Amino acid sequence: MVAWWRTGDGRKGWHDGMIFPEDYKLVGIKERERRGEPVYFSTEFLISRDGPRLYRVQSSGSGFMHKVEHLELIASGSEIEFYPERVDTRNRARLINLAYGISRSGKANTVVFQGPDEHITFVKDPDPGQILTIEVLDVSPPDPPWLVHVLRGLEGCGILGDLAVQFAPRILDIRKFASENVYFPCRASGLGRSLDSDPVTCDFPRIVGCEVSREIFLANNPGHDYEFVNICPLQSTDPVFEPHGPFITRCCRSNRRGMTSKCGQPGIVVHWGDGPREIAEAVRCLVKELRK
Repeated sequence: MVAWWRTGDGRKGWHDGMIFPEDYKLVGIKERERRGEPVYFSTEFLISRDGPRLYRVQSSGSGFMHKVEHLELIASGSEIEFYPERVDTRNRARLINLAYGISRSGKANTVVFQGPDEHITFVKDPDPGQILTIEVLDVSPPDPPWLVHVLRGLEGCGILGDLAVQFAPRILDIRKFASENVYFPCRASGLGRSLDSDPVTCDFPRIVGCEVSREIFLANNPGHDYEFVNICPLQSTDPVFEPHGPFITRCCRSNRRGMTSKCGQPGIVVHWGDGPREIAEAVRCLVKELRK
């Protein structure tokens, strides 16, 4: 994000940190400098390919075209590199990471990007610390888990690009609990015997599932001895489900949907059957709370 501050006379400035315009409509570009030419009213930064040079723009006037009052040079020459491929200029996390890879190699400190729609933006002094990492707590199989699969799709189509977030899966592979007497929640796991399709014939079965799985087992097998392995991301004590930062997970109990916490970390829960729309809304809700 742009680290804005205000000067004593009310003008905008910025800290020494990363500069990344909130929207590409704030960035104008010209093939070469022609001092005295007006700029589009929303232009706050101007790139000249000749040089190249990057300026912050102060302008005045009304209507669509404004008079340029002052150009403040913030990068020029070898400090600026134009990224060779067209990329999604709305995917802020990816642009920060791409720009950081270039600047870390000792090259330019400012990277200019162009999107498939011809829009231009840039990142100066990229700071990966500005990207919010959200851990994804889910179980496997399937591979990838449903929540991971949906989030990858949302990232790919740009729905979450403006949030500057990235996701770090923390996945519990329930295959590690397999044994001769194990019963998994349902046949969808493809791992063998399941509570929804196989009668429990073992004297001491291992029930691998969530609280609902246990309730289903007890309803069908009252008084039966059993071992219970809780794989609910919210209830499980498995180390893989101990978040180290903000997280998103899913649960089959609809009353748990919404903001939550685990191990002192804030998170959000979606329902086990929620689709892309609900999951995208949940991510936005979590990010809004985290960035208040």
